[in-house]
Amino acid sequence: MTIPEAPYLPTDRPDVVESTRLAQAGWYPNGQHGGVVSALLGRAIEAVPTLEPMDTARLTVELFRIVPVVPLRLTARIVREGKRIQMVEASAFDLDGTELARAVGLRLRRADLDLPEATLTPSLDLPQPDDIAPPDMGHWGIGGDEQILYHRQAVEVREIDAGFDRLGPGAMWMRVQRPLVAGEPLSQLTRAVVIGDFVNGLSRLADPRRFVFMNADLTVHLHRMPAGDWVGVEARSRYDPVGRGVATGRLFDTRGEIGRSTQTLFLAPAG
Repeated sequence: MTIPEAPYLPTDRPDVVESTRLAQAGWYPNGQHGGVVSALLGRAIEAVPTLEPMDTARLTVELFRIVPVVPLRLTARIVREGKRIQMVEASAFDLDGTELARAVGLRLRRADLDLPEATLTPSLDLPQPDDIAPPDMGHWGIGGDEQILYHRQAVEVREIDAGFDRLGPGAMWMRVQRPLVAGEPLSQLTRAVVIGDFVNGLSRLADPRRFVFMNADLTVHLHRMPAGDWVGVEARSRYDPVGRGVATGRLFDTRGEIGRSTQTLFLAPAG
């Protein structure tokens, strides 16, 4: 089984990337993992120039439909320009012109403030990645054992609690091991967004053979970018019989908390 170098390959057009099988999710055929689609839109937003040095403090992604493993055309435009705050909108289209997903990034001017110690995020009371044995990634998560899937071949995992297979709240460390687009360095925003997308699956409350619990969006808030390769998530879901749910997660790195992730869930019987 030959694993592609990255979920996306560059093309001779700067606004188009070629999707590979490594972008696939395990819960529907020929569909991309929402985390990599969201990170790709984040990449488009990060490429927009700013008047002052800025970081993306919030990324909100609307997933309009299952994104197939096809070439994607990316657009980005400034909605609000400024030296303190910039808002950018990005979209992903197939080459027929169908909009598949859209994102809005809120970017804030970077600073170096001498804040009181009481305002700073406390350190974590959690085991570190090096203290946890890795799971069997050949079978980890949802999907057939012979498939090339992003969450198996592109991500390294350390489970903090009972593991991904257990229903209910969960926590884990993750390290993205492959670039998002071949030949490009992986940004820290990409690490946070990819891992923030796991809150739904990590904290699911129902058997996926009986129920669908699909997230229609993703919002990641970051009060700082992650430091280092490992990013952790501690996730929890809430479901309601009306067919809706919300999955939320606390994001952190080995130094402490970095932000939050939230997804709106559509619930339905499977089949």
